[in-house]
Amino acid sequence: MTSFETDGFLSDEVSGWEEDFENRYAAKLQLATEVNRLAHELIFSIEITSSELKELLLSTLLSRQISTFQAFIIVARRGLIDQAEMMVRALAEVMFSVGAIRKEESFAKRWALSDEISRKKNLVRLNAERCRRGEPPDKTAVALIAELEKRIRDERIEKFSTVRIAQLAGLESYYDALYGYLSMAVHSSTRSLERALKINDSGKVTSVIYRPVVDGFDMHFDFATSMTLYVLHEVSVHFKKNPSNVEALQRKNENLARETQAAANRLEVGID
Repeated sequence: MTSFETDGFLSDEVSGWEEDFENRYAAKLQLATEVNRLAHELIFSIEITSSELKELLLSTLLSRQISTFQAFIIVARRGLIDQAEMMVRALAEVMFSVGAIRKEESFAKRWALSDEISRKKNLVRLNAERCRRGEPPDKTAVALIAELEKRIRDERIEKFSTVRIAQLAGLESYYDALYGYLSMAVHSSTRSLERALKINDSGKVTSVIYRPVVDGFDMHFDFATSMTLYVLHEVSVHFKKNPSNVEALQRKNENLARETQAAANRLEVGID
């Protein structure tokens, strides 16, 4: 049996923490299982019968949301809280895109075209790297950059920021309350790194904390589940599937989140 001291989060010893995690979040893990199964029922029931852009985008975004939701559960169970936050942020981005596609008629086409801007920037960077190595620019890339620049200008192609996509989706509250906080883990901000430091009562740093985390995942489960259910609901409605099962799980998630918050409030005031 491998130990955490030798193999870290890849060790056999982490399975002991997983048991504690499962006990701590039994109700939320059970709900996540129900959501995951409902998601698989939906994705395998969808029939894409045309090349209509909205159908293609919504079905592929659903696939991304399902796999990311499973990734969140996997890393959360191993006690990787920073990585779990990265997964929740990714879930938010898919949710924003799905919401914008459903709410804004022209968004799907404009969003798909916006990749031309990223494509041009990548070609510019590749040629810049060639120049740094003392090599001449790639002539094919130069011609393609000029072609893309003309298309971007002529068709007025624009790049969408995450906040703008969230606004088009009517999901600014998720962005304002959650996205910036989760981005700290993704970008390794100094504030997010602080929780990896062990500080004694006098405020002195004594060591780096490197271990699985069990506490502190309630919010992550609430939002990951909520955002995944939002995607399931919007995709269900678009493909004319009955969303009643999704809505039942949304209510269950809301109730569970309220119960968790109420329990936390009781602990704060010392009520058993």
